[in-house]
Amino acid sequence: MVLHHKRVAAAALAATLTAMLGACGGSSGDSGGTAAAGAPESAAAAEALATAYAGVLGTPPTVPTTPKAGVNLWVVSCGQQIPSCATPVAGVEEAAKLVGWTVKTCDGQLNPTGWGTCIRQATSAKADVIVPIGIDCISVKAPFAEAKAAGVKIVGGGGADCDAAGEQKLMASERLQLADTSIKDYWKLNGKLQADWLIGKTGGAAKVLLVNFTDPIWGPWITEGFKAELTTCPGCEIIATLDVANNDFVSNTAATKFSTALLQVPTADAISIPVGGWMSAGLSQAIVSSGRLAKLSVVTGFGDASNMDLIRENKGQGAVLGYATQWGAYGSVDTAIRVMNGEQPVVEGDGFQIVDAEHNLPAAGADYAGSVDYKAAYRKLWGLAG
Repeated sequence: MVLHHKRVAAAALAATLTAMLGACGGSSGDSGGTAAAGAPESAAAAEALATAYAGVLGTPPTVPTTPKAGVNLWVVSCGQQIPSCATPVAGVEEAAKLVGWTVKTCDGQLNPTGWGTCIRQATSAKADVIVPIGIDCISVKAPFAEAKAAGVKIVGGGGADCDAAGEQKLMASERLQLADTSIKDYWKLNGKLQADWLIGKTGGAAKVLLVNFTDPIWGPWITEGFKAELTTCPGCEIIATLDVANNDFVSNTAATKFSTALLQVPTADAISIPVGGWMSAGLSQAIVSSGRLAKLSVVTGFGDASNMDLIRENKGQGAVLGYATQWGAYGSVDTAIRVMNGEQPVVEGDGFQIVDAEHNLPAAGADYAGSVDYKAAYRKLWGLAG
């Protein structure tokens, strides 16, 4: 994990921001987009912003492994209508086909009943491996137990095993993402970095509308990490919390709920949204239509190229947690390969950092991919040419 290096970089960037602030004599005012507060107004705010940009990044594994032939892998999508589900599904499909495996995808349609149906279908089809994308074990405990009893290996696609909820483990392995970091702490880091960006962009005075994702076990973990970090900012506060569930998107009521919540907090100048893929479901338009675009600093969790475009085009989003989604997808397949070989899973290294219009933004139309050629690294690990 490139953690020490990133801490040094964050400290250096914080010092630079503070020095620039002193030279300019104060805040630069509206910086455009949804980052309304401009430059940080204190060393602490500058440090928080630098920490957000540096993020917590890892490196791909270095221990080689040889893919077993003839494996039948099923990918269960949390919901193909949401980019943050569909994008990692495509990555798992790509990586699995690359190693010669048969791949079948089942759309869980944003609800536990759909997820369970997909898992049972995979079990009936005699899948060797199931990769559930963004789905926690506790949400589908019975179908997971049936799959395990049938000899199917379940490999994490970003969700937590049942022991995270105090139950018996049912996965062959979660995806191990960062060294010395539990899956709970990984998701809490997601919320922490969002809070750091809002602290910095508001000069340590964030008045936050916090959106809490209630369905997955990791949704409240993001909220927990956000709240813990915001308490380090004496001038910041959460003035409203909006609970959102998958069913709000299935029923097409999420945008209306969000718009109403925003209307009810006219003093809010900061918004944290846990899932970047939600912005395309009407949340970004609600922000634009509110008439408060220039006064709001808006950050989301994991997103894709559509979120980068919203940032670039000033359409309701100021920042996103930059995450190389396909790196994580390749990491799930790497974990599956090792599980099928009877080997120990390894840390895959898929970390993240905050992206905004001035920092870490990829080229137009591209997903965030970071600076690591992880695809080449995995091809080498798996003994593939090219």
